[in-house]
Amino acid sequence: MINTMGPASKGMFFNGAETISSSKLIRYNNKISNNSFIPCSRYTPKPPHAHVQDLHMDGTRDSKLLYRHHYMNEGSDMYSFFVLSPDKNGRCFSLEKKYCLPNHRFEKRSYPSRILGCFNGILCLEDIFESGNVVLWNPVTDELKSLPPSSIKPKADVSNAFFSSGFGFDARSGDYKVLRSVHHRYETYNGEYSESPHQYELYSLKNDSWRPILNPVDVMFTPLGLQTNVNGFCYMAFGSEVLSFDFADEVFSVFPLPPVTLVFFLCGIDGSTLHIIDYNALPMDIKRFDIWSWKSSEWRWSKVDSFVLEGVDRPLYLWGRDKCFLEGNNHELFLFDLTTRELKPMGIKDYPVGHPRSFLESKLVPFVESTVSIKEQSKVGELHTEVFER
Repeated sequence: MINTMGPASKGMFFNGAETISSSKLIRYNNKISNNSFIPCSRYTPKPPHAHVQDLHMDGTRDSKLLYRHHYMNEGSDMYSFFVLSPDKNGRCFSLEKKYCLPNHRFEKRSYPSRILGCFNGILCLEDIFESGNVVLWNPVTDELKSLPPSSIKPKADVSNAFFSSGFGFDARSGDYKVLRSVHHRYETYNGEYSESPHQYELYSLKNDSWRPILNPVDVMFTPLGLQTNVNGFCYMAFGSEVLSFDFADEVFSVFPLPPVTLVFFLCGIDGSTLHIIDYNALPMDIKRFDIWSWKSSEWRWSKVDSFVLEGVDRPLYLWGRDKCFLEGNNHELFLFDLTTRELKPMGIKDYPVGHPRSFLESKLVPFVESTVSIKEQSKVGELHTEVFER
């Protein structure tokens, strides 16, 4: 059963913003040519990159949404990607088409399915079972590229575990980049495993290679839902702070989280503003959702809305200024209108009934269909890309 809590949700609406100020922001210069990082007192974000803003990230104009759907087929995990298209008023979405990742070409037990981001119609996918397996895929052309091995080599008796954090487009250089952390695991004298401080490395499609970058803080892998890509930046939540990475300047920054609980979700609106949806379980299968917006020019978080729903599990994506996609307790997809307070089913259900829930969570990202060639984006020679016939 799924209901919006009418009186409660209206009572929860915030006309006056509740805010939290940031007393400082730390910036670290991580250019490879410099062997040390330089702390600065404040960091002022640059204006949105026009190319990225116009082509991919505007949830109110030409952008559609891509929804990763997980299902079972003869005991095997399968994935398809639905394109959701808004009407001209942006009030309703329709299922336009479906793309299927050519998983039969992967020899391993699993294949990349976790969406790290999408730019110019190019998806970056990570295999959550096979550490370090990352691919770039254009669903329209079916061009697929597996990324090369890591630049960080493990020492003797040490194994590396890779956790990708984000995929971004550097509009300044016209390059596509992937950021990921590398964890060094080694066995201790008593047979247990321990981890050394983590490192970060950055992949450049133009150079078709990874290179290590300096990381200002020892950040553990950020779980699903606690990282997002907004306007050329990758944001990762850890502890009581947010670590951001600028794909153009290759710079890390740190600023505080708002006073959220342990369960929250990082996301963006229209690709230009960082938001957090904090959600808390209440009695009788009810959850309260608080939406926080980061005001970078004022260095503060502002609570912009709050609502209460029954039978809804978690948020998936904020679209435009007044739409929130959510997943129900039975893994169905819902659209909640923040203006009318109306909750609508989308007619798509993830995880068939009876299938145990895992961390393979469904994901929504802005998507613009294009025929951009992955191979042509590189300066180096053959990139080992393939085009699969449907």
